Amino acid sequence: MKKECEIVQDLLFGYKDETLHMASKELVENHLKTCEECKKIFNNMQKDELDNNKQEGEIDYLKKVKNKISKKNKLIIIIGIILTIIILLNIGIFIYYYKEAGKVEIYLDDNITQEQIDNIKNSISNIDEKAKIEYYSKEDSLNQMKEKFKDNQNLLSGYESENNPLPAFLAVDTTVENARKIETAISLPGVKKIQNILDINPYLFIFSKVVINN
Repeated sequence: MKKECEIVQDLLFGYKDETLHMASKELVENHLKTCEECKKIFNNMQKDELDNNKQEGEIDYLKKVKNKISKKNKLIIIIGIILTIIILLNIGIFIYYYKEAGKVEIYLDDNITQEQIDNIKNSISNIDEKAKIEYYSKEDSLNQMKEKFKDNQNLLSGYESENNPLPAFLAVDTTVENARKIETAISLPGVKKIQNILDINPYLFIFSKVVINN
């Protein structure tokens, strides 16, 4: 009987995997009906296989969970990066906008006198004594416009010093608060127009800058 047990036990793996020939299969089945020891071994083999399958299933499940968490974390990181870029971009836009919003251009009449220019400068200094004020003549205005349209010089062909349509102006660099005060307070002889960007949407302003520069 011991000899038969050894043979059957050697065949148990094949029997469990259903790879035995019919004769060997019948031998194992008949033996297991009468041998408790071999039957116990076979039952343990089946139990081990179930445990292994269960462990593999748990491992696969954990892998899936890990992959889901990993994908979720990657998505969170990507969204975080995008939001950070958007926030930094907006900060940059508003920093630049408020820097430019502190600049005022005061366009002057063609027949303005030096005394009137001095009065305008003094009025600006009374509002902000630290304000930087620069005078640009009609010729300076034309040269600036030519520089902006350097790739389309034909648009300005025919405009020279004697028929220059552009006005002289004062460029004032101050704070945003003082820019608004200057815009509302400076209403003196010789002033044609006052311009700054405080009433322009920051995004439209940046967009126009990009379009003009390109």
